[in-house]
Amino acid sequence: MVSLRANGVTLHCQQLGSGPLLVMCHGLVFGSIATWYFTAAAKLATRFNVLLYDQRGHGKSDLAASGYDLETMTADLEGLLEHFQHERNGRDDRKVILVGHSYGALIALNYALRHPDAVDKLVLIDAPLPANRYVYPSMSTADSREALDRLFPAALKQKLRQGNRSASRLQERMEYLFLQSSLRQDVAAAGDIEDERLRRLTMPVLCLYGRNSDCLAAGERLARVMSHARLQILECGHFIPVEAPEAMTRALDEFL
Repeated sequence: MVSLRANGVTLHCQQLGSGPLLVMCHGLVFGSIATWYFTAAAKLATRFNVLLYDQRGHGKSDLAASGYDLETMTADLEGLLEHFQHERNGRDDRKVILVGHSYGALIALNYALRHPDAVDKLVLIDAPLPANRYVYPSMSTADSREALDRLFPAALKQKLRQGNRSASRLQERMEYLFLQSSLRQDVAAAGDIEDERLRRLTMPVLCLYGRNSDCLAAGERLARVMSHARLQILECGHFIPVEAPEAMTRALDEFL
């Protein structure tokens, strides 16, 4: 595990395996390196150099007061890739494979739009495009500790009652993100991407969505608009890494 400065923040990272570079981007609030480390990362690391990192404000990365908009978080990813690709200088496989879940999928997509020639393949796992429609409503009223308590999953509340330290750290992070940072305002401003821009992407794209996810319509649109994209549906909801980790891992392994 290492910590690197990128775009003005310190980001906690971990690498596994060797081969072509594959970066995995987790979602907001409940996501972290653990989203992938305990699911698909080990399998993919048998063939790829898998790079995991905690987004700003998450896991062991810096608690940033701002910068949760897609442009800034994509710049975080650009900073990381600049470092790790410099380390790999001289290799033939300069392109990167990007995998993202939820808001992390939007970061991966935004990076691909900025650097289409640098991305070999792209996996969008339940990408909530646009975030101001699919993500913001669930956090719009989380403006107090009492309101935030209603968002805590039952499993997290049980761990808090048991004095679980990791659950307490997550609670502290959630309170900071919702009540002290610009997270909610940044997500509220995260608008749509025009079809014309999406059509410019020519790399293979897997849109992996849960049948019971509120975001499924977004996946159908992405697969329809991008000529090199295909939609694969799993029997679960939005939180695919938690609800269907084995099916997700098989789908990633087969696509990649």
